[in-house]
Amino acid sequence: MKKVDCRQILACRLCDETKLSTLIKFGNIPLGNNLLKNQNDSIAAESFPLELKQCQNCHHFQLGHAVAPNVLYATNYTYLSGVAASFRKHFQDYSIWIQRKTNLKDHSSVLDIGSNDGTCLEFFKKKGFRVYGVDPADMPVQIANSKGIKTLKGFFDKEMYKELVAMSGNFDLVTSHNVLAHVDNLRETFVLIKKLLKRNGWFCFEVGYFREVLKDGLFDTIYHEHLDYHHAYPLVEHLTNLGFDIVDISVNDIQGGTLRILSKKTGNGDLSVKARKFLKEELASPLYNRSYLYNWEHSIKARMKELKKNIHYYRKKGFKVIGYGAPTKATLLIKLSELSQNDIEFVIEDNPLKVDRFLPGTGIPIKDSSQLNKEEFDIILLFAWNFYDDIKLRLTQKLSKPTKILIPLPTFRKVEIC
Repeated sequence: MKKVDCRQILACRLCDETKLSTLIKFGNIPLGNNLLKNQNDSIAAESFPLELKQCQNCHHFQLGHAVAPNVLYATNYTYLSGVAASFRKHFQDYSIWIQRKTNLKDHSSVLDIGSNDGTCLEFFKKKGFRVYGVDPADMPVQIANSKGIKTLKGFFDKEMYKELVAMSGNFDLVTSHNVLAHVDNLRETFVLIKKLLKRNGWFCFEVGYFREVLKDGLFDTIYHEHLDYHHAYPLVEHLTNLGFDIVDISVNDIQGGTLRILSKKTGNGDLSVKARKFLKEELASPLYNRSYLYNWEHSIKARMKELKKNIHYYRKKGFKVIGYGAPTKATLLIKLSELSQNDIEFVIEDNPLKVDRFLPGTGIPIKDSSQLNKEEFDIILLFAWNFYDDIKLRLTQKLSKPTKILIPLPTFRKVEIC
């Protein structure tokens, strides 16, 4: 591992305090999105330290090491936000909610940071908004621009800020979805967003909610692309110090539990009644239960041992096991449960950009979902468990015989699809 590719995080990414305590050490893990086209290269893919820490000052959770962004979001980055039907529906509902909460007019300007393939912006464009996107990944940016969503390729930094202002001026709304856990310089990002907004402009973002991760044990959301693990209190404190009013805080079920914060650039730093109530309830959650936090690693190991035991049981019985979905989380699940290609023969995937590639560290091949009825198998391990409803519908339509499905999280369970 070259030092330029990975650096140790020594201070809190929100408040800059240096007192960070370690909660979990996963060891060295390959980058989950590094899906290479050569099997041997995939097996030999470089691994990086993965550990979870907490700031003792503001209680923000974060990784202990940061992999260089140019390594994380290289040409192998294949995630597309428009693949899942439930995600598209979520963005459609979100655009309606935003217009209702903010009263923005249909000619208003909207910037989506980390806009991926432009799925979210499509719904704002249909309403007549002027839409712009920023994303560092090649393939999603190409797809967005092909759909007429003006998308700049690059990271949201000082240079990108200047380019956006020169192109469009200040914005009425800046939004972001499951991206503020990824950015390399979090404090600078918030400052630049504030500068980019018009006076009384709106900033609304969604991030994975670490309260739900803790409550349901969803440790597979911890990976190198996610530098931060957010909850409301540290974010609200930081935003109000910058002069944002916190208008609304809510939680939705997308991606296993997502926190949504709606704020307004006023210079006051006020909290709505709803925001105050939310923060009070959050203080009583596992986020502030030290015993729960420090026993979590033991619980994770026990659950992965159970998954390994079940897979090995079916393999010894002669059953053929395959996977469904090649999300980033699959790499961590496979690593912690000590599975290999001897256990999982291949993985089925709906995202065409991931097909004919291999999972890092194991070299497990990824095949197109059209192969479901052309391959022999007995059991499916559902790596993309958070999209179970979408996948269940697809499997029901495609499978020609009753098939057992293993769902690893939130709790290990077995279902049969006919």
